[in-house]
Amino acid sequence: MIDLLNDVSEVRGSAPTPEAIAVLKDMHRNALRVSNAPAHAILLLQDQLAEADREARSAIVERQVLTEALQERQRRIAELQVQISYVEADRNRQVRELTAEVEDYQTQFADLASERDRLMSTIRQLERQLQEANRRNLQAEQRCELLERQLAAIDEEGASGEWSSQAKAARVLLVDSKPENLATLRSILEPINQDLFEASSGEQALSVLNSIDDVALILLSAEMDRGMDGFEVAAHVKRRIRTRHTPIIFLTAEKHGPHYTFRGYAAGAVDYISKPVDPWVLRAKVAVFIELHWQAQRRRAIESTFE
Repeated sequence: MIDLLNDVSEVRGSAPTPEAIAVLKDMHRNALRVSNAPAHAILLLQDQLAEADREARSAIVERQVLTEALQERQRRIAELQVQISYVEADRNRQVRELTAEVEDYQTQFADLASERDRLMSTIRQLERQLQEANRRNLQAEQRCELLERQLAAIDEEGASGEWSSQAKAARVLLVDSKPENLATLRSILEPINQDLFEASSGEQALSVLNSIDDVALILLSAEMDRGMDGFEVAAHVKRRIRTRHTPIIFLTAEKHGPHYTFRGYAAGAVDYISKPVDPWVLRAKVAVFIELHWQAQRRRAIESTFE
């Protein structure tokens, strides 16, 4: 039948269509099936064989396509694995570098923070030292001013050889455990006509301060034979509201040296005099503090008028 179709095609000059071929095949099968000839069975088997052969060829083609696709993807996986290895190696390298850099930064940060803390501690220490220096400078300036006033007082009053009396007397407390020292202080200060009070011990000095008001100045011996010494008395005086602003001049023995002077300033003294006392120096110091006392009194009186 195929040969017949080929002959017809040569005569007509055109190939038969697939539809025509399929129709002829169906007609041929039907004819063989009706005739019940062995050729029908052979044809069926040939058709099945052809179908199986087509399926085999199709399976081979599909297997080839799938194999190529699998191989292509396997090659791609291999390439990706290589790229992943490179990327992972690069990432690990970067992680190591960044870790080292972070550790270096942390070390630098710790060093900088430690240096900052040390500098801040140094700054606080320097600030405290500066405050202390300013305080000592202020005290030194105040002492210089007092000493200049005392020198001026000596220059003014010493020219005539006599000390003129003050226009108004102020209360001055003399504290010394030795009667002869108290007598010496009184004899030196009597020419400036102040109200002099005496105490032979620290306890008695505190009692006198409790019994009188408005004491302008305390002359206090640092050395006491009994009871509290002068530094303890000064501490009690500065703790009391009524007397905390009362100036104290320490009287110290020359044998004790400068450390007694510093200790006296630390206890609240405004000045000091070494024993044996120079009369002119003592009168000059007392006169200046009496003047400061009356100036403060006048200032407070003026301030009270505006309240």
